[in-house]
Amino acid sequence: MSIRGFRCLWIRLQLKDKRFIKMPFPIQLYIIEELLDCCLDLLSIACLFIPQRSTGGSSSQISVHLMKELVLDVMALLRALNDDEPYDLIDIRTDEVQLSIRVK
Repeated sequence: MSIRGFRCLWIRLQLKDKRFIKMPFPIQLYIIEELLDCCLDLLSIACLFIPQRSTGGSSSQISVHLMKELVLDVMALLRALNDDEPYDLIDIRTDEVQLSIRVK
């Protein structure tokens, strides 16, 4: 957990000829990271008991080992979002809609 503060997502949406609607993301990013860390522990235990599938099986089935790798990648993405100073993640402006997502 970072000692520099807790990051959260701020979403601003403006429709044509209306004011901005501001919605803070209700769960802060460090909480999502902690929940994923708990899931990773459970998946690591499950990987001990479930054999890794060969690549010859159906591609539509998702294995526990694949889920573990996915959780690791999402955790790395969240850490990257938390590292820097506040910044704009998305800033889209068209004639009718403006959307801004900022990590603060």
